[in-house]
Amino acid sequence: MLSRRWRELTGGLPAAFWSLWTITLVGNIASFVLIFLTFYLREERGTSPAEIGVILAISGAGSIAGGLAGGALADRWSRRGTALSGYLLTAIALVGAAVSTTLPAIAAAMALFGVGMSFAGTAVSAMITDVVPPADRPRAYSINYWAINVGTSIAALAAPLAMKSGFATIFILDTIGVVLLAAILWYFVPNTTPEASSEPQGPSRGAIRTILADGPFLTFVLLFIGFQLIFKQSNAGLPLAVQHDGLDAADYGRIYAVNTLLIVVGQLFLPRLIRDRSYSRVLALGALLVGVGFGLTGAADTVWFYALTVAIWTCGEMAYFAVLDSTVGTMAPAALRGRYFGFFGATSQASRLAAPLLAGYLLQHHGQSLWVLCFVLGVATSAGYLLTARARDRRTEAILTR
Repeated sequence: MLSRRWRELTGGLPAAFWSLWTITLVGNIASFVLIFLTFYLREERGTSPAEIGVILAISGAGSIAGGLAGGALADRWSRRGTALSGYLLTAIALVGAAVSTTLPAIAAAMALFGVGMSFAGTAVSAMITDVVPPADRPRAYSINYWAINVGTSIAALAAPLAMKSGFATIFILDTIGVVLLAAILWYFVPNTTPEASSEPQGPSRGAIRTILADGPFLTFVLLFIGFQLIFKQSNAGLPLAVQHDGLDAADYGRIYAVNTLLIVVGQLFLPRLIRDRSYSRVLALGALLVGVGFGLTGAADTVWFYALTVAIWTCGEMAYFAVLDSTVGTMAPAALRGRYFGFFGATSQASRLAAPLLAGYLLQHHGQSLWVLCFVLGVATSAGYLLTARARDRRTEAILTR
């Protein structure tokens, strides 16, 4: 049965997509640093929660800059060239962070890390949209998100083993992984351009004016920022809460693995469940479940209870991200697709900057209020998607039925 579901899910997608999918899988396996940076700073450097929040926020600021610059370069220069440049910057940042001996140096390296990852991520997202027909994009992005979570789970389970020989090992392994990504992209993925798309071309000038005048898209971005303030607690507030309850990195890895185990199976059935559903209703349900799951984190104090909360927000995560990038891709004019993805990524990265600051401050000074806020934000964001659904769904459906 599972093999039949897999064939239904994957059949008919172009070869170029599968090369990009492989990059996604390998890239997320090589994400040890991103997952366990909090433990490295806390255990190896003795950094306070507030200081950890600042370093993670600096990395988020780098992502904002990288998303904007990467989107422009992907449209005006080269999708593939932009991604390769991002991988180069990321490799340099990882080496820099591994050899740094002071917190300011680590912060600078993580800022460059954020720039590089956003450069590459923006270009790859635009490339996936370029090569996959509109009607197949929800399915393609669902499969791609499956690869993200499988890779992340492998990293979460393997990193504690690698860290037994020292935290420097995870930096070395991630650097090797980034070099491998660049090699796959160089040898197996042809460059794509907006002109190759089957959709009408948007204006080539005044991109920022076009984006800022796009009311439905800006509303979509603002709602995503609210969602990300909750969801990014998986790498900010959640590991701090786990440590506060006396659990270690291995426990965190096991807790986080629940996320991927559910996604590995759930993504096989999800496309059929959401087929012909309103994207906005799917997004609203996802936001609500994520808010409830993280809201319950405040009551968790054991591995199994944390695992239960992860299971709840994972269900919301699967639904939400199954239609997220497809919505962005269909809302964006083809000639501005890189810049739309770049703007979307850059503005939503404001939440990546804010989430760790929020987590560090609230957990250090106001206890469990962080998790109450997550629940409230989840309800509010869910309602926002429903209240603004009409214009967004009308525009998305027009593309999908073209």
